Amino acid sequence: MSKIKKSIVFKEYCPQQLLLLPPSLEELIPSTHLVRVVNEVVERMDITELMNLYEGGGTSAYHPRMLLKVLLYAYCIKIYTGRKIARALGQDIHFFWLSGMSRPDFRTINNFRSSKAKEVIEVLFSSMLVFLMEHKYIKMEHYFCDGSPFMADANKHKMVWKKNALRYKASAEQKCQQLLKEIDALNASEDFTYGNKDLEECGSQPVSRQVLASQIDQLNEKIKNISVKKTKRKAQSLGKQLVETADRIEKYEQQILIAGSRSGYNVTDQDASAMMMKNKVEVLPAYNVLAGCEDQFITGVSLHQNTNDGTCFKDHLDQLSVQQSVTPENIIADSIFGTEENYELLENKGINNYLKFPQFHNEQKKSYKNNPFLKENFYYDPAADSYTCPNKQQLTFRSSYKHTHKKTGYQSHIKEYECTDCTGCPFYERCCKSTQSHNRTLKVNERLDQYKQQARDNLNSQKGFELRRRRSIEIESCFGDIKANMGFRRFHLRGLKKVTTEFTLVAMAHNLRKLHLKRQKSAA
Repeated sequence: MSKIKKSIVFKEYCPQQLLLLPPSLEELIPSTHLVRVVNEVVERMDITELMNLYEGGGTSAYHPRMLLKVLLYAYCIKIYTGRKIARALGQDIHFFWLSGMSRPDFRTINNFRSSKAKEVIEVLFSSMLVFLMEHKYIKMEHYFCDGSPFMADANKHKMVWKKNALRYKASAEQKCQQLLKEIDALNASEDFTYGNKDLEECGSQPVSRQVLASQIDQLNEKIKNISVKKTKRKAQSLGKQLVETADRIEKYEQQILIAGSRSGYNVTDQDASAMMMKNKVEVLPAYNVLAGCEDQFITGVSLHQNTNDGTCFKDHLDQLSVQQSVTPENIIADSIFGTEENYELLENKGINNYLKFPQFHNEQKKSYKNNPFLKENFYYDPAADSYTCPNKQQLTFRSSYKHTHKKTGYQSHIKEYECTDCTGCPFYERCCKSTQSHNRTLKVNERLDQYKQQARDNLNSQKGFELRRRRSIEIESCFGDIKANMGFRRFHLRGLKKVTTEFTLVAMAHNLRKLHLKRQKSAA
């Protein structure tokens, strides 16, 4: 056996040693620790509406302020599930201090998050924004907006597509028609009829569930009176097939109803929609998160089942009116948001327009400005209400109509202009691309052109240039922090309302982390 050198001295180590006076948790946690920021902010938040959800009576309940602190701090340090939060409450001194040594189990934590917090999450988020405004961290002057898809807690192989449901339903209805005709032929051979109407009256029209149920009941009654065994077996087989086909039709109708205006839904989480992820490779069940920020503090958030950010912008603004006590002065967003409807929404709310439109970046190129065949480069005479093409021909007003957008139902007023005669024009091949007319035509949305000019002037100003530069830094940094640093790429709850609650908690945790970093930098 080797000998230990006598010169080595170790510090005293006795893990089972009892302490006369146990250490205070307050002394073990640094004054600048993140958990103290969480505690301070939640203590100053108004949670009256959250407390009013408790009915009283029965056994005592854990204090909602404590549960909210625990949830937010857990989200700050990348703990998102109820069981892991409950485990941390039993082994982490920061959770000991924050909860006052209380140890609610995972069921209590999940119930609080999915029921109580879900009902007032917008109010809680708004209360945090009030705290940030009072302490001059945000001014609600600028609102940098963008969207990003987040995976749902759903099996990617369990998608139901609306197109398939429609196709299968049509096939099942065709099968029903065939079965009804066979039953009608059987009726004729046995010289009896079902009811007062011949089944062939259905023709090729879709058969309703009521009609099928009636025919099945009548067939079952008639089967009892059939004496020939072979005919009876045939009738029973047809009746069984008809019942199975009717069930299939009902199943596909239910799938179409659940899908609604979406292309499909997921069986695991029916509120989740199929979305193309940021890698442009995978189509997965997900939710589209629209968020806005100022100085990288998230000041607005909403979740949607549509992948198009511009289409979701109206609902996002409605959500902002609930979350924010002050309307932002300017909204800055990318080109997908630049639609006539969205411009009109900003005008009605008195918000300055810094939304790009799809051709904004192309307009900055020389090739675009020097292309004489683009509508934007045609000379317009307001007195004559006509455009002049590069060949000095007049395009005069022909008609106007209202165009209804398929996704939103918004109506745009379109004016059509047409050249009187493009015959022999040397620029015809480069200028006229229409397949419906031999002459060059223009479709003009005057109101949209006015909004685009307003956005163009704002975005090309010195202030607009600075806001455009900041947009990619501001909101993209928020999404990057949530996905990379906080490790939140997939929801842990199911259903639109619950995932909205979950992501709002993530946004609040992001703000707390940002506040902690700002205080550390200012103290350095």
